[in-house]
Amino acid sequence: MSTKKSFNIIPPDLSQKEKALELAKKDIVTFGQMFLPEDFMKSGPAPYQYELSDLLLGEDKRICIILPRGHAKSTLAKTALLYQLYFAPPEKKQFIAWVSEEQSQAIDHIKYIQNHIDVNPALQYYFGDLKGSKWTEKEFTTARGDRVIAKGTSQRLRGRSQLGLRYTNIILDDFESELNTKTPERRADIKKWIVSTVYPALEETPGKEGWIWLSGTIVHYDAFLQNIHDGYIDSQKDNKDYPWDVTFIRAIENGKAVWNEQFPLKKLEQKRKEFIEAGKIDKFAQEYLNDARDVASATFQMDKIQNHNYFY
Repeated sequence: MSTKKSFNIIPPDLSQKEKALELAKKDIVTFGQMFLPEDFMKSGPAPYQYELSDLLLGEDKRICIILPRGHAKSTLAKTALLYQLYFAPPEKKQFIAWVSEEQSQAIDHIKYIQNHIDVNPALQYYFGDLKGSKWTEKEFTTARGDRVIAKGTSQRLRGRSQLGLRYTNIILDDFESELNTKTPERRADIKKWIVSTVYPALEETPGKEGWIWLSGTIVHYDAFLQNIHDGYIDSQKDNKDYPWDVTFIRAIENGKAVWNEQFPLKKLEQKRKEFIEAGKIDKFAQEYLNDARDVASATFQMDKIQNHNYFY
């Protein structure tokens, strides 16, 4: 996700070390290039990734990021979380829940964060040892006093932590799937869980309110992510305030690939043909255009997707 250049981040003196830290603090893409090169040096960055960096490191308390499959939404979220753990002021203790469809998926994500805290030599050199006293697959603490816990969709998020706080941050990453949104009842259960469990679990002290990141690809036309996006569009039309800051991106915008170095038009065209050959052009629209539609009642629209040339 970056320009193909290398960073010499082991400076010869303290002054250079301070300069390197200032560079890393610039945005999460640069932070990733310097400290997570395996993920960020494979291909060049896309403009939207810098825009999301500003959003994730900003002051908004409700962020909804809707990206196509494979467009680094989880990588950006994990990097932003690492960034915050390392750069947060000492007095800001964080209690964070990472929630995915299944707890095992959330465990994989926090394991990624744990591995870099534990064994990444560059992070160790610049920031010291951040590893805390609790270090399990489902939960860990940092030497600063932060706590990160892995949860699955619909699990309980109750109780106060040893920090004396409700959750300061909740990340809902790929929390919806085709399976858990398959029926109206299951979709309703997810919406009820978010309203009755996730929202109340957040810190509400004035000036210290917790934030939520929603991150995913739309998997159903009545999914929670779709509802949030629809509400945002309506608010824009009516010029009304909306509680969520929504970023909605398709793999192809205005005839151009949004991440050309990773998903050029030629590659996306090949993927589209593969979906057509499998009789699943609707899945291409869902996975790469964030267009999840009711196939049973949208025959004409589906034909339009199949025959329309998205590639210019």
